[in-house]
Amino acid sequence: MKQKNAYSNLATGFGRRVQWSGWILLLLFIPALSFAQIEITLKNSFIEKFKDRATIDATYTVDKAHAHPNPASQDGDMHVAGRGVEIGLPVVAEIMNAKDETDAVNLVHQVEGSGKTIPVTGVWRLWCEHAGNFGQVQGNPLTPFLTTNPPHVFEIHPLTKLQDISTTSSFKPIDGFQYKDAKDAFDRYENMAFTIVPGTTTTRMVTRGLGYNYVEFIMEMLETPVDKVDGSFVFASVLDLAEETLVQHRRMVFVKDTAPYDAVHKLKPGDRLHVIGIPRIDLALVSYRASHGKQKPEILTWGLPYEIVIVAVVEKSN
Repeated sequence: MKQKNAYSNLATGFGRRVQWSGWILLLLFIPALSFAQIEITLKNSFIEKFKDRATIDATYTVDKAHAHPNPASQDGDMHVAGRGVEIGLPVVAEIMNAKDETDAVNLVHQVEGSGKTIPVTGVWRLWCEHAGNFGQVQGNPLTPFLTTNPPHVFEIHPLTKLQDISTTSSFKPIDGFQYKDAKDAFDRYENMAFTIVPGTTTTRMVTRGLGYNYVEFIMEMLETPVDKVDGSFVFASVLDLAEETLVQHRRMVFVKDTAPYDAVHKLKPGDRLHVIGIPRIDLALVSYRASHGKQKPEILTWGLPYEIVIVAVVEKSN
């Protein structure tokens, strides 16, 4: 009743009615910005090809790159915005621990803005941290980017190779960076809404923005690693640094020829490893839910399907 009286007072007179209309629009607009949904449409063929792959190869056009790597306090990465014909989405590629990857950084700057392409390999990463306010549809036409951080849901992060320059040594802890707290991060991952809309040739995903990169935690092996062509996958439990269990069962991704990959292959079920990881949408889970949605419609809204790419080993935890 008090709100109704306030609205009546504000609406007195034509000028005030106009003012009130403006406030109504503003009040409606702010929540829309704060809680805007993000829509991603991927080709089913792409999902099936990469659902059990750790990395992607791309013919990459470097449009805009950071002049210098981020300082360690801001994660130490170097952002490289561009386009890859194999991806068909706006892309930001990132060199991890870039201050130690001088040759790769120099190569990026040599081709930046030239229109020339270079072959790159790295972890494919679908994640809605910088999605913008419009739908991302795979295969839509793209023009060169003028910023290092265009609206995007697809990253090649971390990069493992640029032309003939390997950057697999960058898969190590970021000295001087404050990692995300495991409980805070995994609570957010576990409780994020996610809807899958299957189609004949494409699959649409609807979710909301979420960051929380570089989370520090302890993983407990539930099985031996399953090797694929470019890495390994293993299901593990997630524990915080006090060794309290946060998540019972989650898939972890290890990239071939990196220190984390070597470390996980020395472990057996029940062993623990202190790691740094980055989340990405799990396309294997997306594929499974989409293909079983007719029989079990509820699985299409079961929440965020995610997995964790292990990018550094801190130490072995007993």
